[in-house]
Amino acid sequence: MLWQSRVPDAIDALVAIFTAAPGLDGVTVRDGASVSQARVTEIVSVGYTGTDGENDVDAQAVTEGLGGSPDREQFTIRCAAAAIKGVTDVAAARRRAYELFGAAALAIAENRNLNGTVMRAMVDTHSLTQYQGDQGAQAVVIFTVGCDSYTRP
Repeated sequence: MLWQSRVPDAIDALVAIFTAAPGLDGVTVRDGASVSQARVTEIVSVGYTGTDGENDVDAQAVTEGLGGSPDREQFTIRCAAAAIKGVTDVAAARRRAYELFGAAALAIAENRNLNGTVMRAMVDTHSLTQYQGDQGAQAVVIFTVGCDSYTRP
């Protein structure tokens, strides 16, 4: 038997959950980094925050109990919710980015086991970056999804 992390399953589940979330209708949901040249104004990204070279997942596993298998695995998946306004209204961009973040957080709260891939998932931390770019005001809420699971033996 192979030892398998639950990280890939959890990322796939988050993409599926965000894609189906009512509060994210019409929002682009991306799985990791994208090579698309399409200009989008609202996006939720799973396993990628827009910064190359940054860890997208941090994980640790420990032996649980005397049996030794499966191992207890805890990890965080970095995600981003971003909004770009075609004008310089940073307050509107910030408010919309937080609405997207809120919809993603609610989708997780309503599906704490991420379609059965983990025992528990929740939003751990979040941070805000906002700036003016060539497309207008932009706001990005970087958030982590903390997961608790067992590896698959």
